[in-house]
Amino acid sequence: GTASNPPAIITHVGTPAVFMHRQQQLGYREQPHSEGASVQHYAFPTLDQLALATEEELRAAGFGYRAKFIVGTVAELRAQPEGGEAWLMGLRKASYKEAAEALATLPGVGPKVAACVCLFSLDKHAAIPVDTHVWQVATKYYLPSLKGKSLTKKVHAQVQQAFEDRFGQFAGWAHNAIFIAE
Repeated sequence: GTASNPPAIITHVGTPAVFMHRQQQLGYREQPHSEGASVQHYAFPTLDQLALATEEELRAAGFGYRAKFIVGTVAELRAQPEGGEAWLMGLRKASYKEAAEALATLPGVGPKVAACVCLFSLDKHAAIPVDTHVWQVATKYYLPSLKGKSLTKKVHAQVQQAFEDRFGQFAGWAHNAIFIAE
């Protein structure tokens, strides 16, 4: 899937085709490249800017079934009394468990996506985003007793705990290195 496919992630995030016609709104700028050619850069859109995109535009840009989740999440974040950005930044002060549970209330956000956001954006260095690759590593090296079981929320928590027990407070970054090495 896209979540474990860096070229697809770059296509979706690095080249936001759905927003190309809104370059001014998104902070478009050109920057000289080291070889002399210019490179186009786009600021990551704010919630207000994302709210301008329709589900249909997002689908046309290649987000597929995720388009409805993006639209729904943007709406829910914008509805937060303190504002979506403040709500998200406030999760940095929460425990990993509290932050992941809060994120999982958003449309389309499950344990893996919540763990990704926690690890890469909310300073939760022990967060383990469990996907099929991490699942294979976990059952091969750390939890062979789970082989053949379904990846439920309970099992996700067991994998999380196994990595934390093994690698401590920076288990998420250890997981990242193992993921890349595998």
